[in-house]
Amino acid sequence: MSNPDDSVLMLNLIKERHAIRDFKTNQPVSDDLLYKIIEAGGYAPSAENQQPWRVIIVRDRAKQRRIGELAVLRTIELFGRITPRQEIERRLEYVEALPSRERTIDWLITGRRFEYIKGEPKTDGAPILLVLVVESTHVGNSQPTLRGTGGVYGWSSLRHSVIAGSMFLQNCWLAASALGLGACVSSVQLDHYDDVREISELLNIPQPHWTPIMCLAIGYPKYPRTRGPPRQTPEEITYVDSWGQNWQPKEKSST
Repeated sequence: MSNPDDSVLMLNLIKERHAIRDFKTNQPVSDDLLYKIIEAGGYAPSAENQQPWRVIIVRDRAKQRRIGELAVLRTIELFGRITPRQEIERRLEYVEALPSRERTIDWLITGRRFEYIKGEPKTDGAPILLVLVVESTHVGNSQPTLRGTGGVYGWSSLRHSVIAGSMFLQNCWLAASALGLGACVSSVQLDHYDDVREISELLNIPQPHWTPIMCLAIGYPKYPRTRGPPRQTPEEITYVDSWGQNWQPKEKSST
């Protein structure tokens, strides 16, 4: 990026990206925009350029509704039954207004936080759901020169596919934001083996070679969102040469 203005725009895009969970359900996302989003995803890096990813565009309402139902049920199990109330409150301390914090907690413990995945108008659902699928057996099989080797020098691990797939989906999310769309990544409906199996069967994903790991809901935002949770500063998360040796930059600037 040779133009300094372009660099500023890119940095601002990264900082201003927010999770959108309220969509204009009846405003469709064109194939042209989806093509640009998925194309941007494909420019993500991957080990040996293996590109161990596939994407399923879910437009079928019944299939999208079922994926959303699984997300809601797992959220109720996780936040409504397993996670202690005080831990949920601790995580949401950044929400200063008590009514807003209580509403967010209620959305979590009732599962309503993930209703948008169902794609239903009554809950401002996302019109499009992308399901990211990655290679999970022989990482090298998507690269002709490595076919059958299981990866470079025999190394094979789902870890590489998950890393590459995560970068793929981040590219998609940033591209969607740049195109004026809202998006939100979710994996709660794919954190349990039973749900992975059901969604794989629902979408005809050939397991175990391919495994769904994340979803990206996409659509036009119903409401603008200009604020998100606070972020740690580089000084708080960076060490020099050894763990615990905090970095104190001599100069810094903020866009």
